[in-house]
Amino acid sequence: MIDISKHIPIILIAVPILMAAIMVFLKSSPKLQKSLNVFVTLCLLALSVVLLLRVWTDGIIVYEVGEWGKYGIVLVADLLSAGMVVLTLFVSFLSLVYSLDYIEERSLNSTYHSLFNLLMAGLTGSFLTGDIFNLFVFFEILLLSSCGLVIANEKGGVTKASDKMEATFKYLVLSMLGSIVMLIAISSLYATVGTVNMADIAVKVSAMSAAGTMPWHIYPIALLFIVVFGNKAAIFPLHYWLPDVHPTAPSPISAMLSGVLIKVGVYGMLRVFFLMFRDVLPMFQPIIILLALVTIIIGAISAIGQTDVKRMLAYSSVGQIGYVFLGVGMGSVYTITAALVYLVNHAFAKSMLFLTSGGIIHHAHTRNMQKMGGMIKSAPLMGAMFLIGAMSIAGFPPMGGFIAKFILFDAGIEEGFYIPIAIALIFAVLTLFYMFRAWMIMFWGEPRDFETYGEYSSHALSPLLTVPIIILAIGVIIFGVYAEPLIALAQATAVQIVDPQPYIDAVMTRVVR
Repeated sequence: MIDISKHIPIILIAVPILMAAIMVFLKSSPKLQKSLNVFVTLCLLALSVVLLLRVWTDGIIVYEVGEWGKYGIVLVADLLSAGMVVLTLFVSFLSLVYSLDYIEERSLNSTYHSLFNLLMAGLTGSFLTGDIFNLFVFFEILLLSSCGLVIANEKGGVTKASDKMEATFKYLVLSMLGSIVMLIAISSLYATVGTVNMADIAVKVSAMSAAGTMPWHIYPIALLFIVVFGNKAAIFPLHYWLPDVHPTAPSPISAMLSGVLIKVGVYGMLRVFFLMFRDVLPMFQPIIILLALVTIIIGAISAIGQTDVKRMLAYSSVGQIGYVFLGVGMGSVYTITAALVYLVNHAFAKSMLFLTSGGIIHHAHTRNMQKMGGMIKSAPLMGAMFLIGAMSIAGFPPMGGFIAKFILFDAGIEEGFYIPIAIALIFAVLTLFYMFRAWMIMFWGEPRDFETYGEYSSHALSPLLTVPIIILAIGVIIFGVYAEPLIALAQATAVQIVDPQPYIDAVMTRVVR
């Protein structure tokens, strides 16, 4: 009998691709389509947890697709990739459940399920692949699928189709330019070292560095990868697509984009610079820190001026990803631990906020916060959920965001990055201001003028919409009051990132399957 546990890495990629095809043939059976997709996604989530536990107990897992060794496709599950897959599938499952009662039936039954599965395949493949060219391939899969999902119609949507198309066009063009840059970088790197296997690249780049024969064009190649992953993560000055795409996308897709997809850029930066280019990393750390600080500043200042609730959350995502890159740029085990804790907390809180914003828009029939007010009486659950998310993003105890910010600032001070931490702290105060101001505008004070803007919806939100939000809210609170397991996992992951030799050994001297 086949031991499925040995094949989890390929299952987590192949099954969503297979499901994308199956969903096309089930368009005439919507109930079966929905039930099967939710069940399979839940199974994939369970398998990802098994994979993470196996990596935690048994060490790095290498899965060879075919028998071509380092010249073929290799999937590698270490704590970083396995942890990111669990986070991806957790947010994906909750977003999918939310979609069942949020997305308009015609969109849901025609292409939504197929594209959603391709998005999951692209994300899990990006995290598990062991070679840089296949990272490019999976980037293209998640790009095309996410473009299709952004233009899906939500029930009672307040977003114009023209706005969706405009945002998608910007996203597609900028992402295609990023793909061209990535392909140039990969081609140049392959011409230099003769391989696309990331562990093999790391060995050869280190050998050239030790021999003093490092070619000058390795440095421009590394800069190109900063552009590629900076574009994926929406850091300054490559963030302009995000504030248009996140507000116009349906709320469950906004949760996926902000909660998971932009984290692919963080993962890529960690994998490329701490594995492949670790010998030249010190040269690029100041650049990463500078870009992170400017991103924090731009995101916070831009969020303050927004009246659209989802656009405000989008700019908040820009600023918050800057804090993650700040931890990455500082480059020690402690600061990367802090960055990973911050990443997970932001994924939970921002996914919850975007899902909550969907309930708010459903209730108020508008994204404009100035046309809301006093909703705490008519939508108390949405008010409570938004407040929990706002407290976490702002770094207010006892939410997980407080622990994340505290660890990040403490790590930066311990490593001697006083000025960057001071700047980050100042703009953390601005985050506190714009998040709580948004809550006050929407939920506190007098109700809006019903004669001008109409009555709030009296239709109660279904459990399909509220339960995913509540689950994420519970996670945000747990990460605040009992953060030790998350911190321990993040610390062990950071050790593997800073010392990639076990990863290299597992790939280069492995006994596969």
